Amino acid sequence: MSGINRHKIPSFSQNLPTKWLGKKLLFFKELSSTQDEIKKRALSEPSGLVVWADRQTKGRGRLSRSWYSPRGAGLYFSILLKEPLAQPVTLYSLATAIGVAQGLDQLLNIPVQLKWPNDILLRQKKIGGILLEKIPSGLIIGIGLNVSFKKEDLPPEIREKATSIFLETGLVLSRPRLLKAILVELEKIYEKLKEKGFSAIEKAWLKRDVVLGSRVVLKRGEEVITGQAVGLTPEGNLLIEANQDLITISSGEIVMWEISGWHQPKAA
Repeated sequence: MSGINRHKIPSFSQNLPTKWLGKKLLFFKELSSTQDEIKKRALSEPSGLVVWADRQTKGRGRLSRSWYSPRGAGLYFSILLKEPLAQPVTLYSLATAIGVAQGLDQLLNIPVQLKWPNDILLRQKKIGGILLEKIPSGLIIGIGLNVSFKKEDLPPEIREKATSIFLETGLVLSRPRLLKAILVELEKIYEKLKEKGFSAIEKAWLKRDVVLGSRVVLKRGEEVITGQAVGLTPEGNLLIEANQDLITISSGEIVMWEISGWHQPKAA
């Protein structure tokens, strides 16, 4: 894995071919959380600020889960987006997943898939996730990717459902190169989202969606819903057909979905 030279971070930002995203980038060897660091700086920093850490001691994902973030093995960063934003802001969850996938496309030799609301997959296994946090001045978007993890590096409880770019492709990617590719694509899709809303991202999402048309099991709090995933609403919510009813899901987790037959479903 290519090391990160913190002395080259200013030139990384200057040479980044974006207009505003990542033009200010702060790199830390270690943080409790990139989300928390941006939150402290949100009032005084510009939209497009990126905070990147080599290691997080209290990284977190969706549903209040911890995000395993050891040194040198992953890409962990957060983005500050300030008002005005596209509405509803939940669309940034889908848009960010698409932008990350499009950035990965430039460097990988296998398709990148997505699972609602924002899981990033290779060969049906999770390599990354996204966390959105609304703040008074805008939105903080956290992104975590498993880059060079070996199987034994992953916590035992997630080894069957999580993977890394290295494990699925054999590629040892430079994290700065990966971050650059992703930020370029994110800026493009954020600008399209702000201009056109849901229509700017709908086709790109559906092209990569692993559950569209499949039977799924979704957990929403203590409720478990089983049905067929049939599409998205213009707000980015998931539509599930269950018992001849169409249910709109704004939050929850798909814990199982059909791949080649319901008797051998894929666990999330």
